[in-house]
Amino acid sequence: MYQRLIQYWSIIFERRENINVLDNMNFNINLFQEIFTRKEMAELHPIEPGYTSPDGYTEMNEVIRALELARLLKRAPEEEREKKEQLVRQAGVGCGNGCTNVMNGIIHSILKHKQEENRLEQPEVILILPNYTVYTAQLSNLQGKVTPRYIHTKRENDFLPTSEEIRSAITPQTAAIVITYPNNPAQSTYEGDNVQELKEIVAICQENEIFLVVDNIYQDLVFPKERGFTEIFNLTDRLDYVVKVYGCSKDTPFYSGYRTGYWFGDPRLSEKYKYMISSSENSLSTPSLVYFALNLYFKYLLLINKEPKLEDMKFFSEGLFGWSQLINENDLFEKIMELDLFSKYKTRIQASNQIQEEALRKVTEFVSQSHVFSDYMNQQIGNVFFIKLNPELHQNNDDEFFKKLFHEAKCGVLPGNVFGIPRCDNETWFRITLIHDHVDNIIRNLRKIEEVYQVHCV
Repeated sequence: MYQRLIQYWSIIFERRENINVLDNMNFNINLFQEIFTRKEMAELHPIEPGYTSPDGYTEMNEVIRALELARLLKRAPEEEREKKEQLVRQAGVGCGNGCTNVMNGIIHSILKHKQEENRLEQPEVILILPNYTVYTAQLSNLQGKVTPRYIHTKRENDFLPTSEEIRSAITPQTAAIVITYPNNPAQSTYEGDNVQELKEIVAICQENEIFLVVDNIYQDLVFPKERGFTEIFNLTDRLDYVVKVYGCSKDTPFYSGYRTGYWFGDPRLSEKYKYMISSSENSLSTPSLVYFALNLYFKYLLLINKEPKLEDMKFFSEGLFGWSQLINENDLFEKIMELDLFSKYKTRIQASNQIQEEALRKVTEFVSQSHVFSDYMNQQIGNVFFIKLNPELHQNNDDEFFKKLFHEAKCGVLPGNVFGIPRCDNETWFRITLIHDHVDNIIRNLRKIEEVYQVHCV
């Protein structure tokens, strides 16, 4: 699946073909502002290029804990406060070069943990489809040391796994289950009545001593913002066998290239993760950590509805700007205020969210009224959109659909099979993104796809 994904991207990004690319996860610089400009970062404090601690713990753990506690308390009852504070204090924390790298380190750490227990002859990791298939690729790189197993979710369940599907899939050899919510490409999430399904999945994993790893990279792109988000550690009071992974590359313009992410959860994985991540990736770069920490700090302030304060500068004083860079907390605080960074951040993030929310609204409206597109999956979340072609208009599989668009509409999409949708006739799903171009241009290209099939609609 991942190999096909890379092949398709390689084809549609070939400039000589002059393809209108409809699946490109980069934030268009003509639409979105940088959240922090390089000039602002240069004026904030000197950043020493170089290595950081192996897993970013020394520099980042305090701000990550503050953010995660604020997220939990936002949705937890007041009487739960003490329990959540204790949970956050005890949690394991670590960083890596993007969520892909973090997940790789976590999976390796889980397998090492299980190996030391001498409990699994041939460990299995359960993956959910459709999903972004980089995790499948990571397991394949383990050269037979782990067996991937798949749950093919159903459209009627919004492409989210149910507790019954999880229960039916686990075996005595199951070491871990990886779930992404909000899902990519479906952009569906656990909320309302189906939160109970997720809570039951957590209970199943903890009862069976199976690690549940949740990728929440789209957590800050649920619109409207008042909807909130289901935090995994608001569904359990225990850290064992649960890990959350998060990064800013999908919700913050121009963060993808900085490759930053973190995990939060079962502390038994901490030392193994540090070893695995340092031996494979060495460490994050100092500039990446500074951008990441400042972004997380301002997210934290937005959650608690506060302004920057002097005592918060402790978040930046543990070598974040470089191991030889000693921080004067008063000077740093005054510089943040002088540059008006938080006010600018709020304005820029709000503008970014408005662009994405408007694009979602317009594309949803267009696809809903189309005769060529018969279904879609997006719960007003994120910046990707999963669309189904009317099966009456296309009797071949989605590979043939891709080729037809390539040659006749000069449009490039990612077919559903790269996310794990089975390649079968009359079942054509494809993904587009909503941040690579102005929404009017995206809709214009969707109309080109319609025109290719319009003759069948007469």
